[in-house]
Amino acid sequence: MFDVVSFLISWLTLFGIYAILALCLNMEIGYTGMANFGLVAFFGIGAFITAYISISTFLSFYGYNYPVYSLDAIIAIGKVAGKTPWLNIAVFLLSLVLSFLVAGIAGYFISYPTLRVGPAFLGITILSFGEMLRVFMKHFEPTGGAYGILGIPHPFAWVSDPLIKNISYLTLTLMILAGVFIYFELLANSPYGRVLKSVREDEVASLCMGKPVPKIKAELLFVASGISGVAGALYAFYLGSVTPDMFITTVTFEVWSMVILGGRGNNFGALLGTSIFTLLNRATSILNFMFPGSLIDPNYIRWMITGALIVIVLIYKPKGILPEKPIKTEAWKIFEVRRGGRIGLKLIRTKVIVIALIIVRYIKMAIYWLIGREII
Repeated sequence: MFDVVSFLISWLTLFGIYAILALCLNMEIGYTGMANFGLVAFFGIGAFITAYISISTFLSFYGYNYPVYSLDAIIAIGKVAGKTPWLNIAVFLLSLVLSFLVAGIAGYFISYPTLRVGPAFLGITILSFGEMLRVFMKHFEPTGGAYGILGIPHPFAWVSDPLIKNISYLTLTLMILAGVFIYFELLANSPYGRVLKSVREDEVASLCMGKPVPKIKAELLFVASGISGVAGALYAFYLGSVTPDMFITTVTFEVWSMVILGGRGNNFGALLGTSIFTLLNRATSILNFMFPGSLIDPNYIRWMITGALIVIVLIYKPKGILPEKPIKTEAWKIFEVRRGGRIGLKLIRTKVIVIALIIVRYIKMAIYWLIGREII
């Protein structure tokens, strides 16, 4: 029987994780014009950092001396994961911080040498780095090689009820998503956000205006890559295991599809695109269980629907379902034309004052005409 609650929890958790990735990519390509084709690399860095740190911390705390990828380590973690709630939360927070720092620093140093030579080189460089990292991790024994790391302790492993545990993690994921969204919205509507758009529109003009374009790009890549690492950490805790083949290039282009469908340069559009694709992902996963022997693999159906959606959107709404909106500066707020034909309060006041002055002038003209005087 289909469990609606479990489906919603699974979908919303996956939505929260991928929405963080989509917001990061939207800041890079939508606001700054940087084509990041290797987003999955930083996603994977965060996941592996989390897996290694969480398991090694638990093993060290309880006096076990097993490799993090061994069967003994998995059994030991299963026995002790729920005994100390404060350790679960501490490890979770430590993993988020380290994932952000390591992924951010990696994004900064990988991208900085290519920032001066154009966006194409940047995209290819990060794409190559992502694939090289995946192949390297498949042969890196301390993290289990191709088999990866299993048995990652859940932050809420001390909660006995599985439903409450999943809802708690979902709430935590959505809270982090809300924080990331608010941060990017404030950044996009700040003077720094206007600089990012100027870099996107014309790098040469921005350089001529004295803006340090390579430095600005590197700063944004550090932040976006670091937050992508945080998404990877959340993904690792959600699944409880990581393997190198989970972080293939396809993941990057899935996030690109979300941003293109929702609308580049619009954070709400990134959320909308993510909700559509993650819902489609969960729906086709259910079809796999409902029709295991079907003639067509439901995963292929998902890609067919994804391709059709992108083609339709690019034909009828090239800027996405929710196109880019003006940056909300103070001047824009004053002269903004709101929905339903209503205008901003300050603009109303301005027009009222102008109309009042005109009325006073005509009244003055009428009075002077009645008494036979000319207007001075």
